[in-house]
Amino acid sequence: MTLTTHLDAKPSTANREIYSDPKTGKILQLLIRSPRTPITPEILPTDELRYPQLEALGPDATLDVLSTMVEAKVLVADLVDKIPACPECGSPQVSTRYVCPKCFSYDIARSYLFEHLKCGKVADDQTFRKGEQLICPKCQTVLHNFGVEYRAVGAWYRCANCNESFNMPSLAHYCRPKHHQFATDRTRLVPVYQYRLNPDLLSEIRREVLMYTDLVTTLEGLGLTVQAPQNLPGKSGQPQSFDVVVTKGGRWGGSKTIAIDIITSESKADTETVRSFATKVREAKPSESYLIVIPALDNDAKSLAKNLKVTLVEAASLKDATTTLLSLGFFKDLAQ
Repeated sequence: MTLTTHLDAKPSTANREIYSDPKTGKILQLLIRSPRTPITPEILPTDELRYPQLEALGPDATLDVLSTMVEAKVLVADLVDKIPACPECGSPQVSTRYVCPKCFSYDIARSYLFEHLKCGKVADDQTFRKGEQLICPKCQTVLHNFGVEYRAVGAWYRCANCNESFNMPSLAHYCRPKHHQFATDRTRLVPVYQYRLNPDLLSEIRREVLMYTDLVTTLEGLGLTVQAPQNLPGKSGQPQSFDVVVTKGGRWGGSKTIAIDIITSESKADTETVRSFATKVREAKPSESYLIVIPALDNDAKSLAKNLKVTLVEAASLKDATTTLLSLGFFKDLAQ
């Protein structure tokens, strides 16, 4: 929502859309309520990635929406992991396989190499094993104490498919949904992020989102259609942007369009504020128009507003301005 102030920079067009969009608004309200708690990912036992906080907000809260907010620098994305995914279908449901480096079969078996410390015989554990005992195949000594009479000196693998022996298997991945194996150098690495409010815009975000939420919620509660911000076509062909545009369908197919701008400033707003608003109203010709100024216009601006027939609402806060707005014109008739 547009908000002009002498203290803070005016939000960019992209940010105005972010603050006023109902989809992003839900996410921002969630984060504003707990600014130190980011939107965090959860990797399920199935390797699927989910964001429980987004799911709680409904189907409109998606990763695409988060990406849009990051591009607008409203949110910051922090890398928390990178997970392997199938290069063909993109699924993260990927298993790691130990495979034969020659034929890439996963049908391999591992055995340990044992060394009899007394006679120096080295062989795989199956060669030493006789039933439930370990017996040195060279000197026939029964071995009892690992680390004293014998030790493990490594591992050895054998492929049941090609009979190849090797001391280190290769790694491959297996896509469970598509049932195919692929080499690690083809694996897609998918970044996983957590999302938090941009601390540099925290004041702006709080101001814009809370303003948008309170005013729009009130107007929507009256059964009105509210868009913020919204362009109205101008008679010269140039669209005119207003902070809030309210529409109400008429009884016989006609409708009313109410345009509202909201201006806040540390000191009293000047004549340029009034002149700019009046120009937009002349171009767009809404059914009604209201200029909300927090806290007030200076004397010259008030005189100009009167001369230009600008309907003015001055208030110490947006909450007070909303109360006054509902007692005027179209809104007053609606409430009766």
